[in-house]
Amino acid sequence: MTIIYKNDTCKIKKLSSTYKFIFESGENFDNFYNKIKKNFIIENESKDKSFTIKAKKIESLSDLLKRKETLSYRHLKQLFLNIGKQLEGLESDGYCNIFLNIDDIVRVELDTKTQYGGSGTDIFFLYLNTKHFTPIKNNFTKILKPFNKNNKIISPEMKKVNSFPTEINITSQYYSLALLVCLCGEWQKKPKSFKINYSIDTFREYLSNIDNTKLYWALLRCLEINPTDRVYIYI
Repeated sequence: MTIIYKNDTCKIKKLSSTYKFIFESGENFDNFYNKIKKNFIIENESKDKSFTIKAKKIESLSDLLKRKETLSYRHLKQLFLNIGKQLEGLESDGYCNIFLNIDDIVRVELDTKTQYGGSGTDIFFLYLNTKHFTPIKNNFTKILKPFNKNNKIISPEMKKVNSFPTEINITSQYYSLALLVCLCGEWQKKPKSFKINYSIDTFREYLSNIDNTKLYWALLRCLEINPTDRVYIYI
């Protein structure tokens, strides 16, 4: 088997047309993993959460962006929905992930003709690093030590953190997810030059090319400046 992807807690090995996901931890994250596995036909599964799927291609989001620079509306919708569902599953486990990182996300492309009897392909985005998952208590989580504030995909309240330990509302993770989608968007020719000032009006203008779409409203719901006003919903 060839290792085609690796991060702190997961690696993916490729053998012919199958890919094996091997996790170093995960006993506390049943719902999180179930949100991953529900999209695939599992070839085999071990007690430590590792499993094998049949797929056409798997690549990191970082590599995908190097090839495409920006993502299509279809990809962006899938990114928002897939990672969001994983975060919901993680909440059910009593944890959250306020430290989203682009390097910890992969894109899985299925050959739906062989998987489900259809034609064409289907895509899924998966977040695979459990290292920074933190426990939830009363809709808050604790940050115990300094972190990289140069990371573009963190919420405004995390930007303001200057003492430890400190508590952060778990909706911070949905703000980060929406911010990630914005930074990958095709609606601006140079999304990486987008200046983040955490103004909802700035985001409305930035997203104007997809105005009134389901994704547009879903992103704005997550980008509210007040953490208690944020909601992850796609309708």
